[in-house]
Amino acid sequence: MELYLRILLGIAVWFITFVSGMKIYQIYKNKAKKPVPDEDRIDVLRKYSEYEEIEVKNKHYPEMELNHPVPEILHKYDYSSYCNRNGDEIVFSMLDFVCDHFKHYSHGVLPSNPSLVSVVRSCEENEQKTNCRGLSLILSELLRINGIRARHVTCKPYEEPFRDCHVVVDCLMPSGSRIMLDPTYRLYFTDGNGEYVSLRQLREAIIAGKTLHPNKTASYNGTGFNYDEYIEYMSKNLLRLNTNYRLNDTDSISSQIELIPKGYSTKGYSRKVQYTTSPEYFWNIGEN
Repeated sequence: MELYLRILLGIAVWFITFVSGMKIYQIYKNKAKKPVPDEDRIDVLRKYSEYEEIEVKNKHYPEMELNHPVPEILHKYDYSSYCNRNGDEIVFSMLDFVCDHFKHYSHGVLPSNPSLVSVVRSCEENEQKTNCRGLSLILSELLRINGIRARHVTCKPYEEPFRDCHVVVDCLMPSGSRIMLDPTYRLYFTDGNGEYVSLRQLREAIIAGKTLHPNKTASYNGTGFNYDEYIEYMSKNLLRLNTNYRLNDTDSISSQIELIPKGYSTKGYSRKVQYTTSPEYFWNIGEN
């Protein structure tokens, strides 16, 4: 009996050692390709502030369907009352529509096929809430329905893998101005001259330490807006930028382009994403 217990104890010790070893192996196998930096985020962003304009092979140009029919699901939200605007005003009206009816929830989960209709249905099942990607998907699709070129852009930090990123909308307004819209905060910026600020310009302004001006209605779920906190947050999330060139396939990894700064290595990253250091290529949103 004693020998039997010793054998069982030996097996148990071996099993625990084996499982612990497997956990250590998995940690090693899945170790971070780039750990969270020790430096302040703004210092990291400034360190990687530059791009390199080089010839891009296998260019992909934006595939954007404009002016398609309004989904029936929007009519229950009195969507038509937001459409009687002209010029650039329709852009801000669509931002208001999204923020009037849907709220941000950071732990919201998107449907596997994140189309406008499926995201809205998901919101309806979750107290009218979704995450920043869901809000930006809805807004960018509404803008395209109104004939305006727009796309969601994922703003990523230095580290890989990362625990947090942010998603906003890059929009080419009817007037020709480029603007960043952030439906999580009902937000856009203007500069010291009153000109609208694009996502590209937001990154440049943060690096240069310039002060921008948020719109007066900016607010997180109706609780107000903290400019300094937002700039600090985006200092973290503007190191890499990712978007889709095929807008009918909203989040397929096979249609993603990622703008990385000069000197930033993507060794070990997904090869399905097209990485580029060319801002001119990345910011091409097509013609009106």
